[in-house]
Amino acid sequence: MTEMARLAARLHPLPEGDCLIGLSGGADSVALLYLLLPLREAGRIRLGAVHVNHGLRGAESDADEAFVRGLCEGLRVPLRTERPDLGGRSDENTARQARYAAFARAMRETGAGTLVLAHQRDDQAETFLLRLLRGAGPEGLAAMRAREERDGYLLLRPMLDISGAELRSALREAGLPWREDSSNREDRYLRNRIRRDLLPRMEEMAPGAGARIARAAELIGRDGDTLAAEAEQFLRERLGPEGLETDALRELPEALRVRTLRMWWRREGPRLDERALSYEQTARLAGLAEAPRGTIINLPGGWRARREKRTLRLMTPGDRTRNNRPARRSGGAEPAPGTENPRREGNEENPKEILTGIPAGQRKEEQHD
Repeated sequence: MTEMARLAARLHPLPEGDCLIGLSGGADSVALLYLLLPLREAGRIRLGAVHVNHGLRGAESDADEAFVRGLCEGLRVPLRTERPDLGGRSDENTARQARYAAFARAMRETGAGTLVLAHQRDDQAETFLLRLLRGAGPEGLAAMRAREERDGYLLLRPMLDISGAELRSALREAGLPWREDSSNREDRYLRNRIRRDLLPRMEEMAPGAGARIARAAELIGRDGDTLAAEAEQFLRERLGPEGLETDALRELPEALRVRTLRMWWRREGPRLDERALSYEQTARLAGLAEAPRGTIINLPGGWRARREKRTLRLMTPGDRTRNNRPARRSGGAEPAPGTENPRREGNEENPKEILTGIPAGQRKEEQHD
């Protein structure tokens, strides 16, 4: 049995039907393409490819696209190419957002049900370490998931149990070429330093460290799925027109309370580049459930949250709640943020305190997926 055939047996299963593969031309995506071909030949999937040329490496980026085009022509794989406008920016996060937007557009326009990406076990370990160094909590440390439900399609990463070395070895055995991305050698990206320096040192100290780190991310993700299901149920039962019920929220275990608040924000808050709240912002939002009625905290994107009598409510920059009901006022217009004075609403003290969180333009985490 060839190395490629052995790796094919280790892929996470794919559903039948139309699928697109994100094909950069690098070793991982080229290997995945060849691993999927037997499924196409068996009639289980109809396979297409999407290549995103960010144009960040000039002629090298164009050569990658030409390589992918020739590869797909030779294998009779329909190819879509995208050249997104990055608005003059060259950071990894902007490129990632443009790439996923291109993927989503391709999925809509082709009607394919499954997007297949070539992330592998080393990528998973790198993502875990990167997020750990950035101070991520359990949601971030779950890293990349093998299966994600996106808007209108399924995203799969079927190679998270396979190492990059195994993929390259299989390509060499089969005599198959691939492209190398020169930006992977640049030290300005923390991920590259983790890949080139930190992980090799960890492997020297504890052989198999990368595989065990990737496994830890998977286990954290499984635990997170349980918390997410419970948070989902809580929101169904306790989120109403008046907001999120504080009495029930306070009774939740801390881990579930935090997960519920972050899920609430992602669903009801603004559509920002970075939608997750920071640790500090989440702590302030959780603390709002214990605060006096009328207390307000600042959140990213100019949004705020307000403590009502029995609920927490999100407020847009125009001081209207997410469900279009105005925030409660007493004696005229609400003072501007930072100028509130203590005053009474009904029989309760209302300090109208503004607790400022991390600005919306907080540092963005380097991304790989």
